[in-house]
Amino acid sequence: MLNALADQAAIAIERITLAGAVDQARLLAETEKLRGALLTSISHDLRTPLATILGSVTALRSFGERYDAAARDEVLGSVQTEAERLNRFVGNLLDMMRLEAGSLAPKRELLDLAEAVGTALRRTAALLVHHSVETRLPDDLPMVQLDHVLFEQVLVNLLDNAAKYAPQGSLIRIEAAETPEGGIVLTVADHGPGIPPDRRQSVFDRFYRLDVNDSSPAGTGLGLAICRGFVDAMGGRIHVEDAPGGGAAFVISLPETLIHVEPLRD
Repeated sequence: MLNALADQAAIAIERITLAGAVDQARLLAETEKLRGALLTSISHDLRTPLATILGSVTALRSFGERYDAAARDEVLGSVQTEAERLNRFVGNLLDMMRLEAGSLAPKRELLDLAEAVGTALRRTAALLVHHSVETRLPDDLPMVQLDHVLFEQVLVNLLDNAAKYAPQGSLIRIEAAETPEGGIVLTVADHGPGIPPDRRQSVFDRFYRLDVNDSSPAGTGLGLAICRGFVDAMGGRIHVEDAPGGGAAFVISLPETLIHVEPLRD
């Protein structure tokens, strides 16, 4: 009987060991897949703007005398646009590294949502040049307690995403409202292709990109993942739903614990 029990224990231990080996192999496979996706994204999103910048600078240095003022300004504009795109890409990578490392410590500061939206719109002005933007922010909207830098970056990423997928000339709407529970919801909506219901969670995953068609804009799939990471870290929630009239609406929900209440005065 002791020998039989020992055999059964050995079999159980062997199964546990094999299960651990399978899990380890699966983890390694997922790591390799993630590394491959990262390298592919990095190579494409680094080479594309760098190629434009190098080509434009080379053309100016080699044939600068052949360009008139308008043509030279157009080439320099392309250089600036691609440099800003490269800067956003590197910034997203650094932000994701901070999230992965667990070193993100949001500050609780008083923030005016209208001011944050205005700053985000100024930072994305070049991206939104072919779109019309409408803001609906009540004048009596209370202040919130959020990290200024993180929340503005969330808005920048959402506007960047809307500018990529919404057709030129379409409307991008930013609106906010108080909830019956005392919180605030802020929505960034566009009239792009929208997001199917079965993919609305996946779009917030790292390196996930929704391939709408062959002409889909390039991207690393980090922007929305960073949005979720930053919003979660600050105590809010973000989800996507259908926008009225078609398109995608990204909704940031801020609970009442993040709303600044003015103290009563005598």
